Amino acid sequence: MNGSLNQEVVNDTAKLIMHRLIARRLARDPLLAERAKDSHAKISERFPGWAFVGEWNDLLALPTGRLLRLLTSRQSEMNRLRLSSPFVIAEGMDFTDPALRRRIRRAAKRLVARRPAAGRAVSNAAA
Repeated sequence: MNGSLNQEVVNDTAKLIMHRLIARRLARDPLLAERAKDSHAKISERFPGWAFVGEWNDLLALPTGRLLRLLTSRQSEMNRLRLSSPFVIAEGMDFTDPALRRRIRRAAKRLVARRPAAGRAVSNAAA
């Protein structure tokens, strides 16, 4: 591996992996969206007026198929929204296991390492 990995890209990739797992669960259990709405209501109380609250309200109102596509989208807007995802803390989802979190992180690092230079930190030594 040449150069160090961009940790922001690794983190975004890890969140994408988590949301792919969430999407699989949501496809089998559409009630997960209702549990995410419950989680989102709690988040909304803590962060009233924040933009992401309204954006997640809109996303959670979508039909399941559309929501599944957006949860796993690589759009930069979805990268940003995955940071405040109510699905991660929804009842029935559990990402607290350290071993699972390590596996997700290692998978994210492997995926980023395979990408072209976009996933790597820029070296100042070359400038």
